[in-house]
Amino acid sequence: MKFLKIFGQSIKALFHNKGRSFLTVLGIIIGIGSVIALISLGDGVQKNISGRINALGATTLTVMPGAGLNLGGGNSGQNRSSSEGTRGGGGFSGSQSSTLTTVDLSSLRDKTKNQKIKEVSGNISASSIFNVASGQQRLSVTGVDPEYFNIEDLSIEKGALFTKADVTKTEKFVVLGSGAAASLFQSGNPVGKNLTIQNDSYTVIGVLQSKSESGFTNPNNQIYVPESSLSATFSIANFSSFTVKVDSEADVDSAKAAIEKTILKNHGITDSKLADFSVLSPKDLLSTIDQITNILTTFLAGIAAISLLVGGIGIMNIMLVSVTERTREIGLRKAVGAKTFDILLQFIFESVLLTLIGGIFGIGLGILIGRIAARFLAFEPVLTSFAILLAVGVSSAVGIIFGIYPAIKAARLSPIDALRYE
Repeated sequence: MKFLKIFGQSIKALFHNKGRSFLTVLGIIIGIGSVIALISLGDGVQKNISGRINALGATTLTVMPGAGLNLGGGNSGQNRSSSEGTRGGGGFSGSQSSTLTTVDLSSLRDKTKNQKIKEVSGNISASSIFNVASGQQRLSVTGVDPEYFNIEDLSIEKGALFTKADVTKTEKFVVLGSGAAASLFQSGNPVGKNLTIQNDSYTVIGVLQSKSESGFTNPNNQIYVPESSLSATFSIANFSSFTVKVDSEADVDSAKAAIEKTILKNHGITDSKLADFSVLSPKDLLSTIDQITNILTTFLAGIAAISLLVGGIGIMNIMLVSVTERTREIGLRKAVGAKTFDILLQFIFESVLLTLIGGIFGIGLGILIGRIAARFLAFEPVLTSFAILLAVGVSSAVGIIFGIYPAIKAARLSPIDALRYE
């Protein structure tokens, strides 16, 4: 009953100076709002990237040239040149050297060495300039094996996919993503038409069904050709990457170890620390991305929390002013029997109420900032119960920490001195 009475008195005291109370909690509102917005945006980034990584497939491994984590998917050609053609012109393949060879690809397809591997595609990355409706545009061209379409779950809409025999014969065939087909051939069926990549003329044999963007590339905008043909066109000796499909998610780790062992043996490397390639799984990428986003979110939220410190100092100043203004009131209450604890509790209540009100409005401000930011970004903010509880907890803690000194000062006032105060 006493607590309800003290609570009521605290509410009355706050509403007695509405303008001052609002200005006092403004710093808390801004601080909590900033923290909530940054945490929700950070969680949104994490969820967005996690979704893209998971879309790569839990049973898909990627072998990249170069030691350590390589998210860039570097190209592995050795020359750069340009030319003109039927539908397009100049092209290039990146100059980064690769150590992934046809011997490695054959070894990974050997079921006796890699029993957990279901399918493997050797990939070569390049790009070329093509004529599109808006003028000229450089588009990526990827040389793959037929297994790639199964691994990435890409289905044909028009025409057909190239086969293993086409790869063996180095056929100049092209399979287009739906977006690439629309860009290169604005109308009609592109199947059977020619497309020039570098100086070589390729024939379009198929168009893929449109697919939602997944991973870090949009398959709708890709141009796929047999890897042997792209190798010949750009004089590329080695592969840019291998895409590996594992039998089941439970076999990912063992398959990864087997791949590393196989390629290390092929390259004559005994120490895995000296490997000239990397085997990446979605789990590895997800772990790395989570660490990065968590660090960034914590850092930014820490910066935003500085405004909470400023708001807390403001609350302490206002509460000290309130103690001074209400000295006679405190003396009168003590004279009629109010205990020191009652005075202490009331001023702490007032301080905590200020910060809780600021915290509630701050949560609303944070949600609003997040939604406004989402309109300009490619992901939605994620507001978790943890963020809300954190905001309420932090605002309450700020109220107690910065309100306790003014409360102690008020509680320690001598009733005689307080009544004499002018």
